[in-house]
Amino acid sequence: GVNISETDFLNALPSSDDPNQGFVGNVNDYGGQIPPNSYGVHADPVAKLLRAYGVPATAVYSMSAEAIRREIDAGRPVIAWVIVGTRPGYSATYRTEAGDDVLVAPNEHTAIVIGYDPTGVTILDGGTIYWRNWETFMASFSVLNYMAVTYSS
Repeated sequence: GVNISETDFLNALPSSDDPNQGFVGNVNDYGGQIPPNSYGVHADPVAKLLRAYGVPATAVYSMSAEAIRREIDAGRPVIAWVIVGTRPGYSATYRTEAGDDVLVAPNEHTAIVIGYDPTGVTILDGGTIYWRNWETFMASFSVLNYMAVTYSS
């Protein structure tokens, strides 16, 4: 495996006003905001940086529950874009300085799906591991159109 500190990884992400291009804002700022305020980053820049570290990562959109199960069955955790705590949420459209419309969500967050059973998923979120039923997880995952990063072996 590759050992990457969270701080080093975050510092290596490009900065941008577009979360599809880089990290929006300051990671140490208040959470729960949307651009142009401090927000975070989406799957493409994360996958690109992981590849720079030698990890074969792919940004995935519209990822289904079945696709998550296939990844986990193959021993590959899935980084999923959810709402903090895998709570319900809503999306909004943000127009970047370049004029692109980007889907964003207050309280956007990533968590790693590390397991599943017939009724739900096991999630690694920072140092905490918890379980959510499929319905709750998929509702939160749907807010940013089922965006994820997978390990592409």
